[in-house]
Amino acid sequence: MLASATLGVGPSSLFSFEGARSFSSPIPLVDTHLHLWDLSEMDYPWLKGKGLPLERNYSLADYRKATKGFPVSKMVFVECGRSPDQYLKEVDWVQQLSGKTSGIAGMVAYFPLEKGEAGQGAMEEMAQRSVVRGIRRSLMHGNIGFYQGVGLMKTFDWVCELNVGPGQLPQVLALVKKFPQQVFMLNHMANPDIRNQDWNTWEKALRPFASQDQVYCKVSGILTRTSGVWELPDIQPYFDTLLEIFGPERIVYGGDWPVVLQAETLHRWMTTFYSLAQALSEEEKNKIFHSNAELVYRI
Repeated sequence: MLASATLGVGPSSLFSFEGARSFSSPIPLVDTHLHLWDLSEMDYPWLKGKGLPLERNYSLADYRKATKGFPVSKMVFVECGRSPDQYLKEVDWVQQLSGKTSGIAGMVAYFPLEKGEAGQGAMEEMAQRSVVRGIRRSLMHGNIGFYQGVGLMKTFDWVCELNVGPGQLPQVLALVKKFPQQVFMLNHMANPDIRNQDWNTWEKALRPFASQDQVYCKVSGILTRTSGVWELPDIQPYFDTLLEIFGPERIVYGGDWPVVLQAETLHRWMTTFYSLAQALSEEEKNKIFHSNAELVYRI
């Protein structure tokens, strides 16, 4: 086991490694949770009235600046809550942005899964966009159409991403067991209530997923769940619990740019992530930093 993170940069890094003084790594880092938006291109209802730092355009250049000094090799774009009827427009926008030069290697899109089998044609149309690697939705427990839609995803080898809280995990578990061949990804560590230090509720609800090999979890969004005043020992138990439940084979890193700015800079989150993972072996880091993501998202 390593006592601290090592310094350096790998040959596959997309961005330069100048400027990261706190923590760095020779291991490429795949960011599985990137948001970008242009308010003149699409409507984002959830952003209206939000104010800064979120209610402004965020471009790939902004992300590159924010990650300068870190060996980010690839990114997975995650849908940004644009108006539901603009989901295909967002996919086309990301398709244009994607490629080796940009580093965007895949996308987790929005799709109205509740259309069920009636939505298969529209799903096939979206699948023609090669950038799509999955669909992200909130859980619609008990909705027959939603369950039918999830059942269609395996046809395209898409990941089913769910942004849920601890209270929804029992329903997620039932969904997972219904579709044992479908790969699922829990966003933001299933959103533990760190602000109120409710670790027990989260851990208890997450524990049954240890035996569900098709379920992965993103180490992301954790700082926005705090009260704003925190130290590494406050969040280390959450990371360690994920390791215990999912193992290093079913965890991936996510930056959650630019939503993370509500809590901290992306630079601080990335250095915090390196700190959380500093005791892992090089093999374990390789899995969590990039190879798990490359396998799950086929990038």
